[in-house]
Parts: sequence; C-alpha cells; structure tokens
Amino acid sequence: MRRASWIGHPLTVLALVVLVVNDHLLKHTWPGVVTGKLSDVAGLILLPAVLDLVLRRPWLSIAVTGVGFTLVKASETGAWLASEAWSLAWGPSVILADPTDLLTLPALYVAWLASRHPVPVGRTVVVLLTPAAVLAITATSPELPYVPPMAFATEVRDGGIIVQLKSDERHVSRAYLTRDGVTWEEWTGAVRSTPTASSCAGDHCLRVVPGRLKVEESTGGGAWTTAWEVSPEVQDRLVRAYPPDEPEDIQPVESLSVSAIPGLVVVANGADGVAVRDAAGTWRRIGIKDYEISPAGTVPTDAPGRYDAALPQNALFIAVVVGLFVLGTGIRTIGFTVGVAVGWVAAWFWLAPRAQFHDIISGGYAPLYPDVGVLATALALPLAAFALMMFFAVMARPPLWILPVGLATAGLTWFVIIAPFEAWSAGWVPTHAQATVLAVVLSTVLGASAAWVTGRHSTPRPHSLGRPPGL
Repeated sequence: MRRASWIGHPLTVLALVVLVVNDHLLKHTWPGVVTGKLSDVAGLILLPAVLDLVLRRPWLSIAVTGVGFTLVKASETGAWLASEAWSLAWGPSVILADPTDLLTLPALYVAWLASRHPVPVGRTVVVLLTPAAVLAITATSPELPYVPPMAFATEVRDGGIIVQLKSDERHVSRAYLTRDGVTWEEWTGAVRSTPTASSCAGDHCLRVVPGRLKVEESTGGGAWTTAWEVSPEVQDRLVRAYPPDEPEDIQPVESLSVSAIPGLVVVANGADGVAVRDAAGTWRRIGIKDYEISPAGTVPTDAPGRYDAALPQNALFIAVVVGLFVLGTGIRTIGFTVGVAVGWVAAWFWLAPRAQFHDIISGGYAPLYPDVGVLATALALPLAAFALMMFFAVMARPPLWILPVGLATAGLTWFVIIAPFEAWSAGWVPTHAQATVLAVVLSTVLGASAAWVTGRHSTPRPHSLGRPPGL
C-alpha cells in the first residue's frame, strides 16, 4: 500500500482535521483573514494526496492542485467554473477569485514533503480517510454572500398581514402591512422576524412546500392539496431572473413563509417577492423593487431564462484553451507546448474582465504607467504566443490539416457551451443545471475526440516531396 500511504501521513491527516475544524467551527466563531486563509493552506496539503489515489504520480498531483488553485483564485473565469461545478454537486455555491489567496501556495511544499516520506498504513485506514478527505474538500464552506432584498417572513398583525424584507442573513431592512393584498404601508413596529411555515384562518389551513414556489391547503383537517404553485422549470428560470450586483449575491427563490386571515393569504417567496390570494380566490405574484413590494418588480413567468452575462466570454476562453490543446496534441514538441502555455495566459489577459485586469496591473504588477503596461502586456503576450507556436509548428512540420482542425474545434467548443444555455433560455432544456451538464459533456467529448484524432494521426510531413528513399 505504499502508493496509497501518502494520505495516511501525519501532515495529511492534520490538514484534514484543520480543514474540518476551521470550516465548521473557527470560521463562524472568529471570521477573518486568518481563518479564511487557513482553509486554503489545509486544502492545498490535503488535495494532492487525494488526487494521487487516482493519478499515482505525486509530482503530477501537486502540479494539478497548484495550477487549478491558481486559475480559480487569479481569474474570474476560473472562479466561475469552480462555482458552477460546486453548484452542480452541492446546490448554489460561490467561489470567489482572490489573488491574495495565492500567498498560501507554499503549503504545497508541505504536501511534497509528505509525499516524499510516506507512512505505511493499512487498507482500512485508507478506505476510512479517503471519503472523509473528499467530503472535507468539497464541502468547504463558501464565502458568506450578501443577499439582495427578498421577502422572507410573514405574520398576522393588526387585522392585516406583515411581510418582512431583508438584505442579508442578519438584518431586517423593511416590513410592510397589507389588509387587502393591494395596498402596502410601511410597518415601523416590532416584528417577529421568523418565517411561518403554516397558517390557519378558521378551519382553512395553508403551508409552504420547502424548496418550491408552492403552497398547499387543507380544510377541516382534510387532505392537503395544491393551492398555488409555479412549476419547477419556471422556478428555475425565475431564480436567475433577479441578477444581483455581484456574482456572489445569491438570491433564494422559494416559498419561505405563509400567513392567512379571512379573505387574504400572503406568501413570502424570497427574491420573487410575494404571492397573494384575495377574497375572490385569485392568486397573483408581486415582486420587489427598490426595497418595496411593487407590481413593477414582478417578472413574467414566460420571460426568457437569463444565464450569466459572463458566459459567452468564459466560453470563448475555454474554446481557446481547448483549441490550443488540440493543436498541442498534434504538434508534440516542447517548444510548441511552451507556446500553447503562453497562449493560454494571453487568452486570459484578453478575456479577463477589464476592471479586474486593470486592478491587478495598477496594484503594482506593471510599470509605473498602468495603461501603458496594460497595453504592452495585452499585445506582447498573444504576439509572443503566436510567434512561438508558428516557429515550432514549422519546425515540427505536422500535417496541414491539423491547423483547421484546431480552429474548428475551438469554434465548435464555444458553440456547444453556449447552445445548451440558449436552449434553456428558450425553454427547450428544462433546467439551468441540465444545460450546464450538457455544456460540460459536449465540450469535453468534443475536445477529447479532437485531441485523440490529432494525437493519433499527426505523422509529420516529409521535408521534401518526391525524393527517392535513402537520398
């Protein structure tokens, strides 16, 4: 079990303990820079040992960890990709780009030391440690997001129903009272600030369904039936109909609280606002606008789905990376590989958000004149990458068809990433998560297939045509 003994090294086990304790206790007790960076240090020590169970090459496991961590923490694109991956596995999650986290990269040296001095352990220890390490890494607590105004609690008061709005998990921003579901007046008195999952008016009771925009009702203690609901597909689209100011501003869209009085029912639906049933039994949704409950803030249920505005740019970056990788598998020289690596960096410089790029440059990583540094770097990198790749491509003399295959792969990769989200926006794909899975699967299959073709059939062209053998 020597290959698997790295995960049982005392340093690795210590990193596992620190990661669990820090994420689930210390971060909440003493939030700050130290506890924030401590998880990164522990994760950088632990993750290579877990990867090595599959890769079986310590240097490769450490390299993959370092490169992946750098991409996620140094670029919005990498953080976006990691957030999407975590969201598929654990629900809505946010991973933020933070270049200061790169200061924890020396922790990889500790991982290297552990790999160089493995401790023999039994199979049982490995079997027990592996799932614990995987869960500790994947379930690491995300940044606490700021939540824009949403309706989160209701209560019966003063002959009407109060709806409470809040802007984050700790502070109630405003509360409004309604007696007819049409007019709303700001309530300045005390509020209970606790969502009410069920409510009764006489023998007529209602309850919310967790995770859904849905309310059930029961009369006289009878069976529960659906009183009002929005389909899961429409709800999935509404979740993304309320774009926050920042990507990390997650907004829940689900029924959180319900209150009822004779002739009126009000449901708090998170960022979607409220749902109201009047005396005639008619349901309608009312949105939130400028911290007020207002019909002007209501998004129609047939509105197109809104995917991340950064998706086309991120898809272009991925397409460039895949296209260059396909060319690299066909032109297998060290020089061309270096050119591909420089090309990836150049793609990030060109496709990174301009505000972030300018902040990095003006923060001291460029010459005295930031704008000149930005322009020079942005032009020099792609030109250097192009020159390196062309030079070594000419030297390697690959088949002429490899270049169009690489370009076609890049274009198709962008298309197969965007197409599922466009289909979701149009209602052809039921949920955003399914569109994400389709994009990942299609782009992976396309890139892997093209790389296999170029890698298998890229026999270099002869230096001259028609020359007799041996001359």
